[in-house]
Amino acid sequence: MKLLIHKEKRELVDGREFIVSKAKTYFVTELSKDFQTMYGTIRKAEFAKPDGSVIKTDMDKEFVILSASFIDFFKNLRKLPQTVPLKDIGLIIAETGLNKDSIIVDGGIGSGALTGALAHIAKHVTSYEIREDCIKMAESNLKLLGITNVTIKNKSLYEGIDEKDVDVITIDVPEPWHVIKHASTALKIGGFLVNYSPNTTQVQEFVNELQNHDNLIHVKTIEIIERLWKVHGRIVHPKGTDIGHSGFITFVRKIKN
Repeated sequence: MKLLIHKEKRELVDGREFIVSKAKTYFVTELSKDFQTMYGTIRKAEFAKPDGSVIKTDMDKEFVILSASFIDFFKNLRKLPQTVPLKDIGLIIAETGLNKDSIIVDGGIGSGALTGALAHIAKHVTSYEIREDCIKMAESNLKLLGITNVTIKNKSLYEGIDEKDVDVITIDVPEPWHVIKHASTALKIGGFLVNYSPNTTQVQEFVNELQNHDNLIHVKTIEIIERLWKVHGRIVHPKGTDIGHSGFITFVRKIKN
């Protein structure tokens, strides 16, 4: 897979600066065919050039070619509307300290985005999902990412967690409070339960249920708002395309058996 990157081009006309071609990035999955862009066609032979090469379309527009990395594949996955965004995935990874030796259970695989991101770092991820359409999409996305250290179970976390001594459990399910009792036995001491919910009522009921489990502590509940900025020359101001509320992330830790 390749990335084609066209940099923004500006020109001064009568003392005023105008954009003559906008920045554009293309993710190319079929390298055996010519590729059509908004700035013309790139011949398939160009894809054989080394990373960083400048190639041109038949309209004489320049692109830089790069080999796609994991994050490029990730950003081009087929995703469901409720997919956990990168800003939240990054926090989950940072706050739990998961690493190459981590064993993870993920509840509600969705399109497989969070599962794939976790499995890219961790030793193994077991995902629970009751919807077969989600499983099918997730399997396709994980294949695209080249992820092989994931086991998918067509089962509800509400019924229990088979795994033991788990480092991290992540859940994105409608009624997360039903998972707490199972997570409390599946986690190793010091392990994390991470709940992702879009609504305050879900968070409230989840945290309230934690009070019934003295081997778990509520570390914190957090929401991340991402604000994009435009920076060009002397122009520096927020863009109007902020990613607002996506979900509340509640971190829970097991402190004893």
